[in-house]
Amino acid sequence: MQPVKKNYLDRLRLVAIFAVFFFHYIVITGKQGFVLYYANGDWGHLGTTLFLLISGNCLARIYGEKLSLKSFYKKRWLSIFPAFYITYILVFLGYTVVLHNNIIAGKPLWWFIYSILGIDHYIGFIGIPSMALVGEWYTTIIVAIYIIFPVLQFMYRKSKLIGSVIMTVLFILNYHFTWTGFPDEVHLITCAAIFWVGMLTYHFEDQLENMPRIIWWLLLAFIGVLLFVEMPFPYLIKKLLVPPLLFIVFMRTEPIWKNTSESPVISFLCSIEYAVYLCHHSVLYVIQSFYDRLLGKIEPVSYFIISLVATIIFAAVITYITNIILGKRKLKSKNHK
Repeated sequence: MQPVKKNYLDRLRLVAIFAVFFFHYIVITGKQGFVLYYANGDWGHLGTTLFLLISGNCLARIYGEKLSLKSFYKKRWLSIFPAFYITYILVFLGYTVVLHNNIIAGKPLWWFIYSILGIDHYIGFIGIPSMALVGEWYTTIIVAIYIIFPVLQFMYRKSKLIGSVIMTVLFILNYHFTWTGFPDEVHLITCAAIFWVGMLTYHFEDQLENMPRIIWWLLLAFIGVLLFVEMPFPYLIKKLLVPPLLFIVFMRTEPIWKNTSESPVISFLCSIEYAVYLCHHSVLYVIQSFYDRLLGKIEPVSYFIISLVATIIFAAVITYITNIILGKRKLKSKNHK
């Protein structure tokens, strides 16, 4: 049976990728304050956390009760690595040909293995050098979660309560002892716990979509408070407050959107969302370098507009090439694949 497509997931996906893009744009421009950080977190982490919640919801929707390992791993590999490799090659050529940066000078070629595995950005957290060019730490995390997904799916299918207890205990223990040298906010256990919450949102989807309107308004008000009033909680806990609440708020809007046809613009942007994630750092950097050469400084408004348009165009090209290689005729929204 084909899973029911949910419009709120597409809209959340756009919020997430725009938050990540905007965060990195602000970092490059050197601005501070609310445009970079809200009271209890930052916009970049809000975006990546939303992506984890969306992924958990979508995979529970598709594989919650039945899972073919061969088919699952094949689809997950095809959903990540072809576009990743294509983007890497294009960015590598752009850096070496257009910008004339000899990025492999003095570096061992075997470092490319890290990129082939998709772990190049992530290992930087523990001081291992690499040839990282596209994407970021999230690539490694989502690959790792896909690898352990059969275990999560088993817990989800057998006992959601016991699974939730296990994930909560692991989260608390890791937060207390900080296993491995990776920061808590990008640690696999932290991200797997967020992913698990995303799976649970699908299980409670009917209740959340039809919650009393007064509760929905109270959640909106609480999110507003969290954006402007710092909570007296540990830093990691504070950063994890807004994304799931925002996710639930968007779920409640599904009854409004379900009878409306999806905008072609939203459909198109969702179809290239992964490629936007992969290439936006490089586009921001390349355009910044041109600004530095021509003007000696960045003009924030024009820099934002040019970078956003260039990122969308580049992402569309990447997605188009990927689909040709994979033999796809058209793009589909990822929440019902």
